[in-house]
Amino acid sequence: MTDNAAQRALRTMDLIPYILENPGVSTSNLAMKFSVTQKQIERDLQLIFLCGLPGYTPYELIDLTFEDGIVSIIEPQVLTRPRNFSSNEMVVIKIGLEILREINVDEPAKLDKINTLLQKINKNLDQEAVVLANPIISSPYYSVINSAISQRRQIKIEYQTVSTDQFSTRVITPYAINMLNGNMYLSAYDVDRRAERVFKIDLISKCEIGDQTDMDIIKTAQSELMVELMVDEKSARFIERNTSIVTKKELTAEGFKVVLKVSNFDWICRAILSFAPHIRVISPPSLSKLVDERIKDLQESYSITRKIGVS
Repeated sequence: MTDNAAQRALRTMDLIPYILENPGVSTSNLAMKFSVTQKQIERDLQLIFLCGLPGYTPYELIDLTFEDGIVSIIEPQVLTRPRNFSSNEMVVIKIGLEILREINVDEPAKLDKINTLLQKINKNLDQEAVVLANPIISSPYYSVINSAISQRRQIKIEYQTVSTDQFSTRVITPYAINMLNGNMYLSAYDVDRRAERVFKIDLISKCEIGDQTDMDIIKTAQSELMVELMVDEKSARFIERNTSIVTKKELTAEGFKVVLKVSNFDWICRAILSFAPHIRVISPPSLSKLVDERIKDLQESYSITRKIGVS
Protein backbone atom coordinates (compact mmCIF):
# COMPACT_ATOMS: atom_id res chain seq x y z
CA MET A 1 0.00 0.00 0.00
CA THR A 2 1.44 3.41 -1.02
CA ASP A 3 1.55 6.19 1.59
CA ASN A 4 1.45 9.90 0.90
CA ALA A 5 3.86 12.30 2.60
CA ALA A 6 1.36 13.29 5.32
CA GLN A 7 0.70 9.67 6.32
CA ARG A 8 4.42 8.94 6.55
CA ALA A 9 5.05 12.07 8.61
CA LEU A 10 2.28 11.24 11.09
CA ARG A 11 3.43 7.64 11.39
CA THR A 12 6.99 8.80 12.00
CA MET A 13 5.86 11.07 14.84
CA ASP A 14 4.06 8.11 16.39
CA LEU A 15 6.95 5.70 15.82
CA ILE A 16 9.52 7.57 17.90
CA PRO A 17 7.56 7.75 21.21
CA TYR A 18 6.47 4.12 20.74
CA ILE A 19 10.06 2.92 20.29
CA LEU A 20 11.12 4.92 23.35
CA GLU A 21 8.46 3.13 25.39
CA ASN A 22 9.46 -0.23 23.89
CA PRO A 23 13.27 -0.23 23.51
CA GLY A 24 14.61 -3.14 21.50
CA VAL A 25 11.34 -3.62 19.60
CA SER A 26 11.72 -5.46 16.28
CA THR A 27 10.87 -4.01 12.87
CA SER A 28 8.44 -6.89 12.31
CA ASN A 29 6.53 -5.99 15.50
CA LEU A 30 6.50 -2.33 14.47
CA ALA A 31 5.07 -3.30 11.08
CA MET A 32 2.30 -5.25 12.79
CA LYS A 33 1.60 -2.46 15.28
CA PHE A 34 1.30 0.24 12.60
CA SER A 35 -0.39 -2.01 9.98
CA VAL A 36 2.26 -1.55 7.30
CA THR A 37 4.90 -3.78 5.73
CA GLN A 38 8.34 -4.30 7.25
CA LYS A 39 9.89 -2.56 4.23
CA GLN A 40 7.77 0.53 4.90
CA ILE A 41 8.92 0.60 8.53
CA GLU A 42 12.56 0.35 7.42
CA ARG A 43 12.05 3.26 4.98
CA ASP A 44 10.47 5.28 7.79
CA LEU A 45 13.44 4.60 10.06
CA GLN A 46 15.85 5.68 7.32
CA LEU A 47 13.84 8.88 6.94
CA ILE A 48 14.09 9.59 10.68
CA PHE A 49 17.87 9.85 10.33
CA LEU A 50 17.29 13.03 8.29
CA CYS A 51 14.86 14.63 10.74
CA GLY A 52 15.64 16.97 13.61
CA LEU A 53 15.68 20.54 14.87
CA PRO A 54 16.77 23.63 12.89
CA GLY A 55 20.48 23.67 12.32
CA TYR A 56 20.32 20.06 11.18
CA THR A 57 23.85 19.24 12.25
CA PRO A 58 24.52 15.78 13.73
CA TYR A 59 23.82 17.32 17.15
CA GLU A 60 20.24 18.33 16.22
CA LEU A 61 19.21 15.25 14.24
CA ILE A 62 17.25 12.35 15.71
CA ASP A 63 19.58 9.45 16.40
CA LEU A 64 18.54 5.80 16.38
CA THR A 65 19.88 2.35 15.61
CA PHE A 66 18.23 -0.62 13.94
CA GLU A 67 20.52 -3.57 13.50
CA ASP A 68 19.40 -7.15 12.89
CA GLY A 69 15.81 -5.95 12.93
CA ILE A 70 16.02 -4.46 16.46
CA VAL A 71 15.29 -0.75 16.91
CA SER A 72 16.36 1.68 19.65
CA ILE A 73 16.17 5.49 19.88
CA ILE A 74 19.34 7.20 21.16
CA GLU A 75 18.34 10.88 20.83
CA PRO A 76 14.64 11.65 20.13
CA GLN A 77 15.11 15.45 20.23
CA VAL A 78 11.65 16.84 21.10
CA LEU A 79 9.55 13.82 20.07
CA THR A 80 9.44 12.11 23.46
CA ARG A 81 5.66 12.03 23.87
CA PRO A 82 2.84 10.73 21.64
CA ARG A 83 1.17 13.46 19.59
CA ASN A 84 -2.19 14.80 20.75
CA PHE A 85 -5.43 13.85 19.05
CA SER A 86 -6.72 16.33 16.49
CA SER A 87 -10.18 17.88 16.99
CA ASN A 88 -11.59 15.57 14.30
CA GLU A 89 -10.09 12.52 16.00
CA MET A 90 -11.56 13.65 19.34
CA VAL A 91 -15.01 13.91 17.75
CA VAL A 92 -14.73 10.41 16.29
CA ILE A 93 -13.62 9.00 19.66
CA LYS A 94 -16.51 10.72 21.46
CA ILE A 95 -19.08 9.34 19.01
CA GLY A 96 -17.54 5.88 19.30
CA LEU A 97 -17.72 6.00 23.10
CA GLU A 98 -21.35 7.15 22.99
CA ILE A 99 -22.16 4.17 20.75
CA LEU A 100 -20.31 1.81 23.09
CA ARG A 101 -22.30 3.24 25.99
CA GLU A 102 -25.56 2.34 24.27
CA ILE A 103 -24.31 -1.12 23.30
CA ASN A 104 -23.21 -1.89 26.87
CA VAL A 105 -26.19 -0.39 28.66
CA ASP A 106 -26.73 -3.62 30.66
CA GLU A 107 -23.09 -4.01 31.72
CA PRO A 108 -22.29 -1.63 34.62
CA ALA A 109 -18.57 -2.50 34.79
CA LYS A 110 -18.02 -1.55 31.15
CA LEU A 111 -20.24 1.53 31.48
CA ASP A 112 -18.09 2.88 34.32
CA LYS A 113 -14.95 2.65 32.16
CA ILE A 114 -16.70 4.21 29.15
CA ASN A 115 -18.08 7.10 31.23
CA THR A 116 -14.63 7.75 32.70
CA LEU A 117 -13.14 8.01 29.21
CA LEU A 118 -15.99 10.28 28.07
CA GLN A 119 -15.30 12.65 30.96
CA LYS A 120 -11.65 12.91 29.89
CA ILE A 121 -12.65 13.56 26.28
CA ASN A 122 -15.22 16.20 27.25
CA LYS A 123 -12.60 18.18 29.19
CA ASN A 124 -10.58 18.62 26.01
CA LEU A 125 -13.40 19.01 23.51
CA ASP A 126 -15.70 21.92 22.82
CA GLN A 127 -19.12 20.68 23.90
CA GLU A 128 -20.78 22.51 21.00
CA ALA A 129 -18.47 20.80 18.49
CA VAL A 130 -20.51 17.57 18.64
CA VAL A 131 -24.28 17.38 18.49
CA LEU A 132 -25.37 13.78 18.95
CA ALA A 133 -28.70 12.38 17.81
CA ASN A 134 -30.53 10.58 20.57
CA PRO A 135 -30.37 7.67 20.32
CA ILE A 136 -27.39 7.01 18.02
CA ILE A 137 -28.57 3.49 17.27
CA SER A 138 -31.68 3.80 15.09
CA SER A 139 -32.77 0.15 14.83
CA PRO A 140 -36.11 -0.44 16.61
CA TYR A 141 -34.96 -3.97 17.45
CA TYR A 142 -31.73 -3.10 19.21
CA SER A 143 -33.23 -3.30 22.70
CA VAL A 144 -34.81 -6.70 21.92
CA ILE A 145 -31.50 -8.04 20.60
CA ASN A 146 -29.58 -6.64 23.56
CA SER A 147 -32.05 -8.21 26.00
CA ALA A 148 -31.74 -11.56 24.21
CA ILE A 149 -27.94 -11.43 24.52
CA SER A 150 -28.00 -10.57 28.24
CA GLN A 151 -30.72 -13.18 28.98
CA ARG A 152 -29.19 -15.83 26.69
CA ARG A 153 -32.33 -16.19 24.58
CA GLN A 154 -32.92 -17.03 20.96
CA ILE A 155 -34.59 -14.56 18.62
CA LYS A 156 -36.67 -15.10 15.50
CA ILE A 157 -35.86 -12.57 12.79
CA GLU A 158 -36.92 -11.75 9.26
CA TYR A 159 -33.78 -10.84 7.35
CA GLN A 160 -33.19 -9.29 3.93
CA THR A 161 -30.30 -10.92 2.11
CA VAL A 162 -28.41 -8.29 0.09
CA SER A 163 -27.12 -10.66 -2.59
CA THR A 164 -30.57 -12.04 -3.52
CA ASP A 165 -32.77 -9.18 -2.25
CA GLN A 166 -35.02 -11.77 -0.60
CA PHE A 167 -36.40 -12.09 2.92
CA SER A 168 -35.85 -15.19 5.00
CA THR A 169 -36.92 -16.21 8.50
CA ARG A 170 -34.09 -17.23 10.82
CA VAL A 171 -33.97 -18.55 14.37
CA ILE A 172 -30.67 -17.42 15.85
CA THR A 173 -28.85 -17.14 19.16
CA PRO A 174 -27.26 -13.66 19.31
CA TYR A 175 -24.11 -13.14 21.35
CA ALA A 176 -22.39 -9.91 20.22
CA ILE A 177 -23.09 -6.56 18.56
CA ASN A 178 -20.28 -4.80 16.69
CA MET A 179 -19.99 -1.40 15.04
CA LEU A 180 -17.90 -1.12 11.87
CA ASN A 181 -17.71 1.78 9.40
CA GLY A 182 -20.91 3.28 10.77
CA ASN A 183 -22.94 0.05 10.53
CA MET A 184 -24.17 -2.23 13.32
CA TYR A 185 -23.55 -5.97 12.92
CA LEU A 186 -24.98 -8.84 14.94
CA SER A 187 -22.91 -11.97 15.50
CA ALA A 188 -25.09 -15.00 16.14
CA TYR A 189 -25.41 -18.75 15.89
CA ASP A 190 -27.90 -19.80 13.19
CA VAL A 191 -29.85 -22.70 14.71
CA ASP A 192 -31.13 -24.18 11.43
CA ARG A 193 -27.82 -23.91 9.59
CA ARG A 194 -25.80 -24.91 12.68
CA ALA A 195 -23.20 -22.30 11.90
CA GLU A 196 -22.03 -18.86 12.96
CA ARG A 197 -23.41 -15.94 10.96
CA VAL A 198 -23.09 -12.15 10.90
CA PHE A 199 -26.20 -10.02 10.24
CA LYS A 200 -26.42 -6.33 9.45
CA ILE A 201 -28.93 -5.01 11.97
CA ASP A 202 -30.45 -2.48 9.55
CA LEU A 203 -31.55 -5.39 7.33
CA ILE A 204 -33.63 -7.02 10.09
CA SER A 205 -37.31 -6.23 9.41
CA LYS A 206 -38.89 -8.29 12.21
CA CYS A 207 -37.52 -9.48 15.52
CA GLU A 208 -39.15 -11.52 18.30
CA ILE A 209 -37.53 -12.83 21.46
CA GLY A 210 -37.69 -16.59 21.91
CA ASP A 211 -36.69 -19.43 24.19
CA GLN A 212 -33.77 -19.42 26.57
CA THR A 213 -30.67 -21.25 25.41
CA ASP A 214 -27.26 -22.29 26.72
CA MET A 215 -24.56 -20.42 24.81
CA ASP A 216 -21.83 -22.60 26.29
CA ILE A 217 -23.41 -25.71 24.78
CA ILE A 218 -23.73 -24.03 21.40
CA LYS A 219 -20.13 -22.84 21.39
CA THR A 220 -18.93 -26.30 22.43
CA ALA A 221 -21.01 -27.94 19.73
CA GLN A 222 -19.46 -25.75 17.08
CA SER A 223 -16.39 -27.24 15.42
CA GLU A 224 -13.98 -24.32 15.48
CA LEU A 225 -11.75 -24.43 12.41
CA MET A 226 -8.85 -22.02 11.91
CA VAL A 227 -8.52 -20.72 8.35
CA GLU A 228 -5.72 -18.54 6.99
CA LEU A 229 -6.43 -16.44 3.90
CA MET A 230 -4.72 -13.83 1.74
CA VAL A 231 -7.26 -11.13 0.92
CA ASP A 232 -6.61 -8.56 -1.79
CA GLU A 233 -7.01 -4.95 -0.61
CA LYS A 234 -9.79 -4.54 -3.21
CA SER A 235 -11.83 -7.10 -1.25
CA ALA A 236 -11.33 -5.60 2.22
CA ARG A 237 -15.12 -5.62 2.60
CA PHE A 238 -14.85 -9.41 3.08
CA ILE A 239 -12.98 -8.70 6.32
CA GLU A 240 -15.53 -6.05 7.29
CA ARG A 241 -18.42 -8.47 6.83
CA ASN A 242 -16.75 -11.15 8.94
CA THR A 243 -14.98 -9.04 11.55
CA SER A 244 -16.49 -11.07 14.42
CA ILE A 245 -14.62 -14.24 13.38
CA VAL A 246 -11.33 -12.59 12.34
CA THR A 247 -8.75 -13.44 15.03
CA LYS A 248 -5.71 -11.93 13.33
CA LYS A 249 -5.10 -9.43 10.51
CA GLU A 250 -1.76 -8.39 9.02
CA LEU A 251 -1.13 -6.06 6.09
CA THR A 252 1.50 -7.43 3.70
CA ALA A 253 2.77 -6.53 0.23
CA GLU A 254 0.23 -8.97 -1.26
CA GLY A 255 -2.75 -7.76 0.74
CA PHE A 256 -4.32 -8.66 4.09
CA LYS A 257 -3.22 -11.90 5.68
CA VAL A 258 -6.10 -12.92 7.96
CA VAL A 259 -6.88 -15.79 10.29
CA LEU A 260 -10.54 -16.66 10.81
CA LYS A 261 -12.30 -19.00 13.21
CA VAL A 262 -15.10 -20.70 11.25
CA SER A 263 -17.66 -23.35 12.09
CA ASN A 264 -17.72 -25.18 8.75
CA PHE A 265 -15.84 -25.31 5.47
CA ASP A 266 -18.94 -25.19 3.29
CA TRP A 267 -19.80 -21.63 4.29
CA ILE A 268 -16.27 -20.24 4.07
CA CYS A 269 -15.80 -21.96 0.69
CA ARG A 270 -18.85 -20.20 -0.73
CA ALA A 271 -17.69 -16.89 0.76
CA ILE A 272 -14.25 -17.26 -0.86
CA LEU A 273 -15.77 -18.09 -4.25
CA SER A 274 -18.04 -15.04 -4.09
CA PHE A 275 -14.91 -12.86 -3.91
CA ALA A 276 -12.86 -14.83 -6.48
CA PRO A 277 -10.15 -14.31 -7.60
CA HIS A 278 -9.26 -11.81 -4.85
CA ILE A 279 -9.01 -14.31 -1.97
CA ARG A 280 -6.47 -17.13 -1.76
CA VAL A 281 -6.42 -19.96 0.79
CA ILE A 282 -3.14 -20.30 2.67
CA SER A 283 -4.24 -23.03 5.05
CA PRO A 284 -5.53 -25.62 5.74
CA PRO A 285 -4.77 -27.61 2.55
CA SER A 286 -8.13 -29.40 2.78
CA LEU A 287 -9.98 -26.09 2.34
CA SER A 288 -7.75 -25.14 -0.59
CA LYS A 289 -8.57 -28.50 -2.20
CA LEU A 290 -12.31 -27.99 -1.60
CA VAL A 291 -12.21 -24.53 -3.22
CA ASP A 292 -10.34 -25.93 -6.24
CA GLU A 293 -12.92 -28.70 -6.62
CA ARG A 294 -15.81 -26.21 -6.44
CA ILE A 295 -14.15 -24.07 -9.11
CA LYS A 296 -13.74 -27.08 -11.41
CA ASP A 297 -17.39 -28.05 -10.87
CA LEU A 298 -18.49 -24.52 -11.74
CA GLN A 299 -16.31 -24.46 -14.85
CA GLU A 300 -17.70 -27.83 -15.99
CA SER A 301 -21.27 -26.68 -15.38
CA TYR A 302 -20.64 -23.50 -17.35
CA SER A 303 -19.06 -25.50 -20.19
CA ILE A 304 -22.05 -27.87 -20.40
CA THR A 305 -24.53 -24.96 -20.30
CA ARG A 306 -22.61 -23.16 -23.04
CA LYS A 307 -22.60 -26.25 -25.29
CA ILE A 308 -26.35 -26.65 -24.86
CA GLY A 309 -26.85 -23.02 -25.72
CA VAL A 310 -24.72 -23.32 -28.90
CA SER A 311 -26.47 -26.47 -30.12
